[in-house]
Amino acid sequence: MTITFKGEIAGSRQATNSEGSRSYTRAFRLITDSKTDGPYEIGSDVNLPVIGSTYPSDGQAYCNNISIVNSDPWQGWTATYQYSDKRELDEKDPQKDETKISFTGEVYQLPAFRDKDEKAVMNSAGDYFLDPPVTMDDSHLIAKFKTNVKTLPIWVLSYQNAVNSGPITISGLQIATGLAKMTRLEVSERQKRGDITFFTVSYELHIKKKGHRLEVLDAGLRQRNASGGLEDILNDPPGDVEPVTQPVPLDGQGKVITNPTPANSQYRYFYLYPELDFTVLPGVS
Repeated sequence: MTITFKGEIAGSRQATNSEGSRSYTRAFRLITDSKTDGPYEIGSDVNLPVIGSTYPSDGQAYCNNISIVNSDPWQGWTATYQYSDKRELDEKDPQKDETKISFTGEVYQLPAFRDKDEKAVMNSAGDYFLDPPVTMDDSHLIAKFKTNVKTLPIWVLSYQNAVNSGPITISGLQIATGLAKMTRLEVSERQKRGDITFFTVSYELHIKKKGHRLEVLDAGLRQRNASGGLEDILNDPPGDVEPVTQPVPLDGQGKVITNPTPANSQYRYFYLYPELDFTVLPGVS
């Protein structure tokens, strides 16, 4: 059997705003070549949204209802999805409220040591551009979480600035080990619902494509000598006794690279942040 996803039906899009609560409807077209395919097989197509997924242009609206209808004699199917930003609050236990998750992005400048092909950014003499330094735009995804707790959990103390020690999933998005770092942890003042007091805890996970390790060009003013000690690096040509005044590229073993190029420059990597299990965090699996 083959199920073919035909895409979203543009004319199906609807939205309402009732007393400040937003809701949306969207539908998709699918066809099958098997008479035995039913709503379960159609609704399980990997191209379709799932319960709990967010509306594309409104990260606070979540899918809460799915309808699968055989719109043409056995071949054609319509999958309709409804979204809402309305949340049901538990009148007795605020800790049972749904964890709210949203996504945003952040753009910033960082030093440009490598180009898109992973080659070093240097001038024709093999020196880095230091005055002024070369910078580039970079960006990363930020997942924001907000949840209620009756007492502050232990991770409030230990997880700030930690990175994920294993793969995690956030609202269906799979994130590899070491790509997410917790930051901007906030705790509200004490609140009360009925007879229960609680706090609202919010935090962010900053997700970077290359992770959060520190990457530094292997360069310096000194190098290892034959006995393993350190000696000043001298200016060219040979015989010059004046030490260099700016770092020069090293080969990864503490020796000067005689003819540094974008291809043979080396980098050092450092892992500065603690690695912890993020699946204990609310909203993360």
